[in-house]
Amino acid sequence: MADLRPFRGLLYNTNLVGNIASVVSPPFDTIPPQLQDDLYRRSPYNMVRLEAGEESGADTPEDNRYTRAASTFHEWQTNGVLARDQTPAFYLMRHTFTHEGHTRSRLGLVACVRLEGYDQRVVLPHEFTGQRDKDDRLALMEACQANFSPIMVLYRDSDGLLEPVFHKASDRAPALTASAADGQDYALWRIDDRADIEAIRQAMASLPLYIADGHHRYETALRYHQLNPTTNSDAASRCMMMVLVEFQDPGLMVLPYHRVLGPLDQGQLDAVWSALRGWGDITPVPSPTDVTKLQAEVEDAGREGLVLGLLGPAGDGPYLLRIRQRPEMASWGPMAQSEPWLLEERMLPPALGPALGDCLAYVHDAGEAEALALSESPHVALFLKAFPLDLFQQIVDTGAKLPRKSTFFYPKLPTGLVLNSLKGTL
Repeated sequence: MADLRPFRGLLYNTNLVGNIASVVSPPFDTIPPQLQDDLYRRSPYNMVRLEAGEESGADTPEDNRYTRAASTFHEWQTNGVLARDQTPAFYLMRHTFTHEGHTRSRLGLVACVRLEGYDQRVVLPHEFTGQRDKDDRLALMEACQANFSPIMVLYRDSDGLLEPVFHKASDRAPALTASAADGQDYALWRIDDRADIEAIRQAMASLPLYIADGHHRYETALRYHQLNPTTNSDAASRCMMMVLVEFQDPGLMVLPYHRVLGPLDQGQLDAVWSALRGWGDITPVPSPTDVTKLQAEVEDAGREGLVLGLLGPAGDGPYLLRIRQRPEMASWGPMAQSEPWLLEERMLPPALGPALGDCLAYVHDAGEAEALALSESPHVALFLKAFPLDLFQQIVDTGAKLPRKSTFFYPKLPTGLVLNSLKGTL
């Protein structure tokens, strides 16, 4: 059973920090150096100082990005920059954004959720993780004893039990609002009525939770709890801060994650094209076209079956590969309908063997994938459609995991609207 708990969130004091949009940041793993610099300049209170602080060549075990984050976190609480709510609550977050000229809005419930091992089938993963990011997050969690960024999980409320509670909450004036220059707007409501809290807990108790974004952070929280065991059922360290989004939310977006192979020598290039041709018909996309139109062709063709868009070295193409069904695919279960899995487990290994891991890159920006295919060194760009959420749930329900970077949930959750202290009780 999913055990959701209200908690006393730490929120920014807008009287001191001003516009909340100037202090929120993306999650740690989506902050390249240039953005990190920009976030530092936006505000002396920007969350990047806690979530992904700058490193220095003079760092020591006593003075490093983690100890500096802990010191800053303590200072902000002492000076009232961050204030902890006195009453436990759930928080309802509306995230409004623009994508390709269309404005969309996503609703998420911010809650602390009791940690459960994957074997309990309460919190369900969909991809594998790497140790480096988990080591990084554990060092930060141990230094600061807090959840700074919530993970995103999905649930399916088929009976609509939560809609009345959410409607009641959002009918009031929000506790905070923010508008960012990039067109993303945020609104946050507290849900602290006991009846509403209990209604939410009861509605969610029997529902599995599917991790969309945040596998490294969730597994780090499990490890942190193992290293800091407690018998107190209300201990904050037994929970993880999450934003729960309904599968049918109209603002829930999944964008494609593409693959780029390269640089390839001529033998590898020939082997890749031969392998791809063995899986279906490769047909030219009518010219003239650009990568945006190619992506649209992939999405359209993908509604009818398995498909990849291809762009070879020096701009060879673009092509569509319509993957043929094979008799043996029936034994592969729902994974047989996943282009990322077919590529990495069936199509490319015979062509590239052990070299596959060294020449495979994951790119969610189609323009970046195109630029690599057009570069002087030989690359092949493989364009995928957005991963279908129904197939996502079907695969995760079987206990299987997708290859890395099969999904790109957009936009990323903001870090900094609500923080959760792991000290003491919720």
